Amino acid sequence: MPTHLFNAYFESLDGATLAGPVTMDKDEYLFVNKNTADDIYFNLKKSAEGWYFSGGPVTHDVPKAYIDAVGVQIDAYHQTQK
Repeated sequence: MPTHLFNAYFESLDGATLAGPVTMDKDEYLFVNKNTADDIYFNLKKSAEGWYFSGGPVTHDVPKAYIDAVGVQIDAYHQTQK
């Protein structure tokens, strides 16, 4: 069952603030935008090379900048939990 970790906030490519919950299920994370009408939600994972898109029901490409923005916040969250 997914666990809610925190709410992520970052700027979209058009300057709007995207925000929403980040949940974790095993080694995969899910971000869902709840702040704007933009239909943006995606799964991401971390490898030795960094954060990457790991799927989701989106019908468009998720910008790497979005994945990195959420990934940085996930890293920061885990640092505060140590």
